[in-house]
Amino acid sequence: MKVLVLGAGVVGVTAAYYLARAGHGVTVLERREGPGLEASYANGGQLLGETIHPWLAPDIPGLVLRNFARADAPYRVRFSPDPTRWLWGARFLRNCTAARVARITVDLRRLAVYSMAALEQLRATESIEFDHSRRGVLRLYRSEEKFTRAAAAALAGEDAARRPDPLDMPACVALEPALETARRHFAGGLHYHQEQTGDAYKITAALAAAAARLGVSFRFSCTVERLLHSGGEVSGVQTNQGEEDTEAVLLALGCHSARLLRPLGLRMPIYPVKGYAQTLPANSTGAPKLAVQDVERKLGITPFGARLRIAGTAELDGFNKRADPRRAVAMLDTLMKLFPDCGDPGSAELWTGLRPMTPDCAPILGATPFDKLYLDTGHGSLGWTLACGSGQVIADIISGRPPAVDLRGLTIDRFL
Repeated sequence: MKVLVLGAGVVGVTAAYYLARAGHGVTVLERREGPGLEASYANGGQLLGETIHPWLAPDIPGLVLRNFARADAPYRVRFSPDPTRWLWGARFLRNCTAARVARITVDLRRLAVYSMAALEQLRATESIEFDHSRRGVLRLYRSEEKFTRAAAAALAGEDAARRPDPLDMPACVALEPALETARRHFAGGLHYHQEQTGDAYKITAALAAAAARLGVSFRFSCTVERLLHSGGEVSGVQTNQGEEDTEAVLLALGCHSARLLRPLGLRMPIYPVKGYAQTLPANSTGAPKLAVQDVERKLGITPFGARLRIAGTAELDGFNKRADPRRAVAMLDTLMKLFPDCGDPGSAELWTGLRPMTPDCAPILGATPFDKLYLDTGHGSLGWTLACGSGQVIADIISGRPPAVDLRGLTIDRFL
């Protein structure tokens, strides 16, 4: 079958790879000059399978209100008369109840565990290098109360695969010696030894090359302007280079997916949530070798070989990718306070990207009410974690096979 994949981020490229492996003729259309140059470019790189969790929690509404004016607030909403922003935000906050968070987490975990297994199979099949590490992720807590509460909750679960190792700060420093200076800032940490890290941009580029060897055609600098449809069927796309017909369209355009779906009467609540990342050459003696999370500040610090990256924050500011200098400085200050010898802050590369987020922080996968139109979009900050699982699911569906994982809570039905 001839399939057009719209978008060459980690999600679109991975889907194209699996579709080609399934025997389809695949063409990928991407408006940028290469793969992985939007939200995938400086992803935080922490792959959380068993311990995946949406950006939802009962304390977030209070956190947003208390820190509304702070430049370094983990969550920030910029004022706008655009009602779309406020409606999306209201739906997001409505999902921040304990019951909804628990349900959404279960739905995401099914796909995340499946995705990590698919990644293992992929690594066994293809020779790809993406600064992969199995050292795990250490979540650090700044107060004794929050650390104790988090440890109790994490150890109460029945599934041993999701249990972390609770560590006081001396044990955290023994595990990661670069934390010696930072020990006074934290009460303790939870080491999720089963989790992994890796560079999303590197695997996107490597998989694009692997997909090309399988016959996938990539057309860069090609902007998709609209979906061509008649009645209840999509027949192709209109681009800045002309019309392209096809037997199936897979929409994996992240934040831009909602715009293309709207003329079809499909109003998908996918909103751009801006994230910040700063990457610098790592000092081999002072930078951490283990990925850590500052839970209170909502920041992740991840080593990628000779590089170190700090990433995080969530800012609702439409499609504006401009970085707020105050937020950038605050982020870098946090990194240098925790790891003063990690590298030269003057060499840090600042980047902002737009995460395609749904109000429940879960992607939209599978078929749509329109024949020949499929979705693999809305992954938010979890695109890298969920890419392999999502790609395999899409390849199965387009090939007429039932997916190997339950997609409850992850399809378009929940928004119709």
